[in-house]
Amino acid sequence: MRSPCAAYSNEPFYWELEFTTPRHGNRPWAICHLDHTQLDIELVSSKTQAVLGRPWATFLSDAYSRRILALYLTFDPPSYRSCMMVMRDCVRRHGRFPQCLVVDGGKEFSSVYFERLLAMYECTSKTRPGGKPRFGSVCERLFGTANTMFIHNLAGNTQITKNPRSVTTAVNPRRHAVWTLGSLYEHLCNWVYEFYDHQEHPALGLTPQEAYHQGIVKTGLRPNRLIPYDETFRILTLPTTSFPRVLVVVLSKYISGNKSSGGYGDTQAHRHTRHYTY
Repeated sequence: MRSPCAAYSNEPFYWELEFTTPRHGNRPWAICHLDHTQLDIELVSSKTQAVLGRPWATFLSDAYSRRILALYLTFDPPSYRSCMMVMRDCVRRHGRFPQCLVVDGGKEFSSVYFERLLAMYECTSKTRPGGKPRFGSVCERLFGTANTMFIHNLAGNTQITKNPRSVTTAVNPRRHAVWTLGSLYEHLCNWVYEFYDHQEHPALGLTPQEAYHQGIVKTGLRPNRLIPYDETFRILTLPTTSFPRVLVVVLSKYISGNKSSGGYGDTQAHRHTRHYTY
């Protein structure tokens, strides 16, 4: 009889997460999925109340427990910065990094800065096959319920725009937008961690939180995988400029000696050079 660990190596690899996809990964944090989706809601400025458009959400989900480990909300289109920020949020909340990260073929996932971050913490990335419809957006399939159960119940949601003929001036979502980015992020976090995390998942028969904690008890805490949320980690997840440059600062320290002939002092100059990348 083969042990579960031996059989696991022959199990199929699941590139996408749907509600009916079987649990995969032999423990929490073994396989995680990272992707972006644009939420169906118009947001306004917190200062001028001007309509700013629809935000992008980045989700990091655990394949074993289906738990949403971290999320990031921004107006910027998908980029390596969103990837860095969601990984920062993950370490801030859990103090851990995935062992294997499943991503799509977006160029943000092949960024040198993002790949360096993954390599630093021994995280392997796998790219989902492209050009095949069944390997579409993970977030759209797995977190579509976030739109239907949460976003579509908020003022300014864009659900009606899916049928442009029915959109009139009176019901235009841009005229009803009241949510700001900060307030939406706060309530989205509450929905993810206080509601979704405690709802039974059809593929598990458990809530994501229960499946996660049972997996940790069964396979161990693995303290060697813990990552401190310190200054070093925060620096590694900082974004860079469009064109990185090196600033050379020369610090000179002058030491005056005794005055010699002619009334001038003997001066010794000590030069210290520091390099800063920005």
